[in-house]
Amino acid sequence: MRSSILSAVIVLLSLITTGGAMALEMTCEYGKRMAIFGDENRDNMIELHWGGDAYQMQRVPTTTGAHRFEHMSSGLVWISIPAKAMLLDRKLGAPVANECRIGAMQRQRR
Repeated sequence: MRSSILSAVIVLLSLITTGGAMALEMTCEYGKRMAIFGDENRDNMIELHWGGDAYQMQRVPTTTGAHRFEHMSSGLVWISIPAKAMLLDRKLGAPVANECRIGAMQRQRR
């Protein structure tokens, strides 16, 4: 019971800090999971929950139409196109999570 109360408090705090936005939960390659709070189509900042941490990701303009958000101090880069998304580590120059999709995207791919 204590665990469920703690979970509820965490969800409420997340909703408050993200302006009431609901999480977009995604599953990536190898079963990796993450959540995005905010609207990547409109917002200049989203919150990415990954690996037990939350990152405030700032929009970076692109010429390709892809949505790109960066967290400068960690070096994380979130890139999203309609079919999938990926999380990159700019400092390592390597992908952290690839083929990230929400449920509807996963069903479209099959």
